[in-house]
Amino acid sequence: MYKITTSMFSMAFRALSLLFILQLLIIGLEAEKAFSQDATSFSQSIKDHTTLGVNIRLRDEYWNTFEKRGTDKDGSYNFFLIRARAFGDFTWEDFKLHVLVQGVKAFDLPRNGAFGPGPLYYNASDQKTGPGNFQFVEAFLQYKHPKGFYVKGGRIPIKGGAEVLYKDSPKLNWVIKKRLSERLIGTWDWTDIGRRFDGGSLGYQNSTFDINAFGSWVTYGGFDIDDGYWKDLDNVVVVGGSFTLKEGVLLQNTQFKLFNYYYFDNRDVAITKAGDDLKIDTIGANVVGAYPAGPGEIDLLMWVAFQFGNFGDLDQKAVAFIGEAGYQFTEMPWKPWIRAGFAYASGDGDPDDSNNGTFFNMVPTNHKFYGYADANAFSNLMDAYFQFLLSPHKRVKLAVDGHLFWLASDDEVWIGGSGPFNDSVFGYAYRNPVEGNDIEQDLGGEIDLGVNIAALDFLSFQLGYSHFFGRSGVGAVFDKKDDLDWFYAQSVINF
Repeated sequence: MYKITTSMFSMAFRALSLLFILQLLIIGLEAEKAFSQDATSFSQSIKDHTTLGVNIRLRDEYWNTFEKRGTDKDGSYNFFLIRARAFGDFTWEDFKLHVLVQGVKAFDLPRNGAFGPGPLYYNASDQKTGPGNFQFVEAFLQYKHPKGFYVKGGRIPIKGGAEVLYKDSPKLNWVIKKRLSERLIGTWDWTDIGRRFDGGSLGYQNSTFDINAFGSWVTYGGFDIDDGYWKDLDNVVVVGGSFTLKEGVLLQNTQFKLFNYYYFDNRDVAITKAGDDLKIDTIGANVVGAYPAGPGEIDLLMWVAFQFGNFGDLDQKAVAFIGEAGYQFTEMPWKPWIRAGFAYASGDGDPDDSNNGTFFNMVPTNHKFYGYADANAFSNLMDAYFQFLLSPHKRVKLAVDGHLFWLASDDEVWIGGSGPFNDSVFGYAYRNPVEGNDIEQDLGGEIDLGVNIAALDFLSFQLGYSHFFGRSGVGAVFDKKDDLDWFYAQSVINF
């Protein structure tokens, strides 16, 4: 009865939200029309307040993956993805109405893939090798008062950590967008579908601080081409907020943030996994900074989070932290940028007690952080990593990322995933060793190579290659082949 009632409330809320948005739009249009002297001036006024855009992404992926003995799974496969997005923004004084739609299509998905995104797309899309769909990605009304109050409602993006950016601090913005945001709540747009949230957010900001809050249902998406964005997950809800002290308030070029996120999930698949509802509260803080130093700039990031609540019928008690530092030689040719860091997400040290000590990753965009082959979630994980970035030309960027992975606890298994994307899967894979093997902590490492070429103002190309060299921790699970290769070629058109 609870699920039915919540689902009905969700549908009614969205319907009323859409009616409210349409009514405001009609009022705005009628007001504009009343002040127009003729059809030409009215049309020009609409044009002056409207922004349109298109983004087209084409990507080919080749995978040669981990394999297990005694199965007939295909370790090698290739598939092709197309995603075309179009957006429209209508702005009027302090209001903005935003709509984003997309058409998606996959080709040659593997019917029997051993690992990686190929079998995830195939199984989530009713086992079709070439699924396609049209989807409403975003549709929201936003209001920003000149004195600092703001509110947004409808189908919205949420990128936890990126609430505050700066007009004249590009390095600080890079660290916030690329290395801080979406650790626990993100739009997951690397997949062909992505993820969004049906709900709202509000807040207040001034020159000193920003305070905000949000609450939403999580949509279908990720790998589910057939149903992505046409449904909300049954009773998967995220609620939270943050308080940000802006850069320069306590320390120049340094931002401080406190955050609190709450995750609720009582889908059948979650209860089957955990024994009861998931009710997980995450409290944390982070600091990011970027500072001139000698012939370049230093950047820093520190992030820590604690979890409480219930993982099913267990008490949730977990912790995670991240530390990163980098230095870019901005006055040298190619502007070399060296970065290094360490990320830790606790694992359960005693599977027989009443506590769950495994950090829960919520609904993140993990592709950005723990190896581009997406073999790891930020759960029961230790990750020591480096980045080396070069800019040999203003239109060419090169990147090398390296990782060494261990399990945080050898009493908890190796975990992968980026959160739920439909009601049939939990969203995280708990990879138990094959029969006769024990859990081993040393997972191995990964090297990621990438090049980004901005050929034209509206056209860019990306090439990437990743190799995961597994050690005993991977071999305990994939006992036939414990290494992985992934190659992709991608083009993006914007206009």
